[in-house]
Amino acid sequence: MTDTAAVAKIVNSFANALIDVCKSMGIEVSLDKTNISSDSRFPNNRAAALIGFVTPTIKGTIGLLVEEPSFNEIVTVMSGGSIVPSLSDSLALSVIGELANMTSGQAFIKYNTNEISITPPQLLTGELIMAVPSAEDAVRSFTLPFTMRSGNKIYLVLTINA
Repeated sequence: MTDTAAVAKIVNSFANALIDVCKSMGIEVSLDKTNISSDSRFPNNRAAALIGFVTPTIKGTIGLLVEEPSFNEIVTVMSGGSIVPSLSDSLALSVIGELANMTSGQAFIKYNTNEISITPPQLLTGELIMAVPSAEDAVRSFTLPFTMRSGNKIYLVLTINA
C-alpha cells in the first residue's frame, strides 16, 4: 500500500534539492508546478543520469533528463567553462551524473533519513530518451519539469514504490 505522505515528502525533497543544488552551482531553475505529471515522454531529451535508492519504507529511481541546450549550459556552468559540452564525451556526461548525485544527497538530507542506499549514477545519451512508467499499481511515477533562467528544460523523473 502506498504511503501518500511519504511519497509526497520524497517528491518535495527531490524538487527542493534540485533547486538548491542548481542554485549553489550558479544555475537558476524553477519548478513548473502546473506541468507535473506521470508522463515522461519529452522528445528532445538527449542525456540522462539514473540513480536507484532504497530506504526502509521506499524504493525507487530518479532520472535527471536534459535536452541538449540544457546539457550544454549545465556542463559549462558546473565546470566553470573548463569542459566542452559534448554528448559523446564521458567527462562532460559525468557532470550530469554529478548533478544527479548531489541532488540525491541533498534530497535525502531534506527527507531526514539515515538509512539510505543509493546506486552510482548510470549515464545515458541518445535521441528520444524517456522513462517508461511501470504498470504496477504500487509504483508511482512523477515527472517534475524545471525551467532554467535561459528557458532550457530539466526533467526530474521519480519512480517510487512505497
